Amino acid sequence: MDSMQFDPSLYLAEADLPGDAVPPDLLILNQPIASFEIFARLWKHSIYRICADGGANRLYDMFKGPLEVRRVAFLPDAIHGDLDSLREDVRSYYTSHGVVATQDHDQYSTDFGKAMGKISTRQSPSPRREILVLGTLAGRVDQGLGLLHEMIREETEHPHFRLWLFSESSVSFILRSTNNLIQGTSSSRMFTPNVGLLPIYGPAIISTTGLEWDVKVWDTQMGYQVSTSNHVVAEEIQVRTNAPILFTIERAELPEEGIAK
Repeated sequence: MDSMQFDPSLYLAEADLPGDAVPPDLLILNQPIASFEIFARLWKHSIYRICADGGANRLYDMFKGPLEVRRVAFLPDAIHGDLDSLREDVRSYYTSHGVVATQDHDQYSTDFGKAMGKISTRQSPSPRREILVLGTLAGRVDQGLGLLHEMIREETEHPHFRLWLFSESSVSFILRSTNNLIQGTSSSRMFTPNVGLLPIYGPAIISTTGLEWDVKVWDTQMGYQVSTSNHVVAEEIQVRTNAPILFTIERAELPEEGIAK
């Protein structure tokens, strides 16, 4: 794998995905869903939706008050995990509407890993898989770092997988290729200029264009030097790296989110 293109704006757009885009899967974790509007757009663009155990609780609980009448329109394809967090009222509601809840007792994998295993066995129209992960990096530090660990593990075990983490305020993904082109961050107006390139998976040597503080053949390592709080200044960002790094960009507030507050 020598080069890869990324456009995180595709999954946040109101418009349908382009005809040549790979329809993604959506994985909902047992973590707070910060924005209904973001959730709804990710749901719209995905073709398979799975809740990792208590993620079904989060989905169910989001539809309260004025949104309750819309709950039936957002039924996941599956609920999977050890199911120790799944509430009985939530299980009863979804199974009564035809959603299959399956249990995996493996104590050596997390519910994230179990759900990814379910996704990996599903037949896909494309050899490449795009997986949208709805979760958070807030809360417990160990769980946040564990989530980033699971992302690189899944992409290492399944090189044709690409995971996108949609957290409460950012979109994050792993740059594994030598040459990476990130598009759509400026023209879409869905992101702020704030970005970070983090070598959380080990030391890397990177070169960039399109950022306020570009670097060339730059050693980056946790505990040494990292590119955080950088800014996008061009429509296309190019990143060359000799090892996997995490790219993260801050999401701008959608107009509908401001109205909802």
